[in-house]
Amino acid sequence: MAEYFRKLNDEGMSRFSEYLASGANGSAPVELLDDPSTSDLVDAPVKLSQRQFSNRYEFGRELSMRLGALDPVRISGDRGLWTGLALFWFDQLCPAGADGKRALDKEYRYILSVDYRHYYRHLVRTPWQLFKEHGPNSRFLLMSATDSTDTLRRHGDILEQLGGTQSIIRSKAIIAEAASLYSDPITGRPRKGAAGKGGGSIRRFARVLRQLDLTFDPELLPAGGLSGILPDEFSSWKRKSLTLETSVSGKSSTATI
Repeated sequence: MAEYFRKLNDEGMSRFSEYLASGANGSAPVELLDDPSTSDLVDAPVKLSQRQFSNRYEFGRELSMRLGALDPVRISGDRGLWTGLALFWFDQLCPAGADGKRALDKEYRYILSVDYRHYYRHLVRTPWQLFKEHGPNSRFLLMSATDSTDTLRRHGDILEQLGGTQSIIRSKAIIAEAASLYSDPITGRPRKGAAGKGGGSIRRFARVLRQLDLTFDPELLPAGGLSGILPDEFSSWKRKSLTLETSVSGKSSTATI
C-alpha cells in the first residue's frame, strides 16, 4: 500500500463494481488504490491505517481527523474518494465469515451513489458527514443500542428514519434536540424504544417534523424550543431526557429509565 492514500478513478470504480457484482469473493482488490491506471492523487496528503473501529461514531471521528486537510465542500460529492475509502476498509464494512463468504449489501453502500435516496446510505461518507456536522450529537445516529459485531457494516433504524430528509439530517438544531430526547447522556447510545413504532419514537419524530416544517423553522427557535412544540406523545421522552440529564449533572442520585 502506498504511503499516502490515493482515490479511485472511473476505471478503478468500475473494477471495484465488477468485484462486488461477482459476489465479492476472495480478497478485496485494494491494489486498485496503488495503481496509477485505476487511482488518482488526493488534493492533500492523507495517511490511513487499518485500525479496528469499535463503532461508527469512532469511525466518523477518525475520518474527520484524517481528512481534515481536505476541503469538505470539495470532497463531499467526490465519488472516487469515498468509494476508495470503502475499498480501503472493505474488510470491516463487509467482513468475511468463517466460510470465507461475505454478507454483501447493496452496491451503494460501498460505491457512492449520485441518487440522494441512496447517497446518505454510503458506509464511509455518512459517518464522516454526521460527525463533521453534529459532533457528539451524532452518537445516537451512529451507535447501536448495544454492543454488536460487524460494527461498521450497517446503518441503524434511527439513521434510516432521519437520513432520508436533508432538512432534518443537516439541521444542527433538530439533531441536537433529537440527541437530547433519544440518546443516553452518558454512553450516547440510543435509548431503549427510540427506534420503535410507538408514540414519541424517532419514527414519529421524523413524521411530525415534516408536518411542522410547514409552519416552523427549527433553526430560528431557541435551544430546547423544538421540544416545546412537540405533541403530547413526546412528553414521556422529554421527562426521561430531563431526569437523566439532571442525574448526570449531579443534581440527582437516581435516573428514570
